[in-house]
Amino acid sequence: MIYITAAILFYFINFFYIKIWKKIKKNTPTGVGIFLIFHLFFYIMVSEYPLFYFNLLAMFSLFYYLDDLMTINFKWRILIQILTPVIIYFSTNHLFSINTFILIFFFFILMNTLNFQDGEDLNISILLSMVFLTFYFYSTDLFVKKTSGLILMYLIAFVAFNRKKKFLYLGDIGCYISSIIIFLFIINDFNNMIMIKLLLSVIIFPVIDVIYVVLYRIYKNENLLSRNYHHIYQVLKKKTRWRLYLLPNIIFALINILISTQTSLNVNLVFNLISLNLLFCIIAHISINYLKNYNEN
Repeated sequence: MIYITAAILFYFINFFYIKIWKKIKKNTPTGVGIFLIFHLFFYIMVSEYPLFYFNLLAMFSLFYYLDDLMTINFKWRILIQILTPVIIYFSTNHLFSINTFILIFFFFILMNTLNFQDGEDLNISILLSMVFLTFYFYSTDLFVKKTSGLILMYLIAFVAFNRKKKFLYLGDIGCYISSIIIFLFIINDFNNMIMIKLLLSVIIFPVIDVIYVVLYRIYKNENLLSRNYHHIYQVLKKKTRWRLYLLPNIIFALINILISTQTSLNVNLVFNLISLNLLFCIIAHISINYLKNYNEN
């Protein structure tokens, strides 16, 4: 019952957000992901996470929200993406070590992967839904399960407004807070190998796609700070109908899950998943490029 109530509440929050936005601006409402801060606060309260660190993360979230409303120098965003995992890491009483750099790198990759998948909000909704479904069903932590369930209700309410094209955007702030929550959940349940394997299976294809596109843009001498439309879901959206652009992340996640469940989590599994998904990515890009644009068919 609490989840149904939450879904209805999030629906009306989005509804009034759109109404207020339209009275101020004429463009598509963005930055509605700021309301994920409630989920972050809920998790921090029930898990007794130090409020001092939450206040720092909330301050960074506000900055990211302002970035959705107006353009802010990318150097500040990069600085926040570096400081955020450091704050989270030290808040768990860990000492400075090589793991700090690993976690900074992981958060940076995760944050930017979600950002690049945010070109179509149904696409980012599907990806985040798969991630938080994994937490909901496979985490051993009750607070992680409850928070994930509430986030899934939020995503359902968000999707309800995105049946129409360009109706409501999650925004960079939504990707930022989602990354924080995912990061906290992983650290909290890091020894849960089944959950980690499934998360890796879900996220690895979008990560590979981002890396592929970055290398492609470098090869083409494109400005990496400019917007691009080279990602698989973006190209597929132009060339097909019926929202088939949602399928790659789902299909390859299922294939990865099938592969990962056959073995334990180790270096060989990670290497095999990276290799296979790189192959998937190359084949998908080449195959899709042979298609004509939908409006030309």
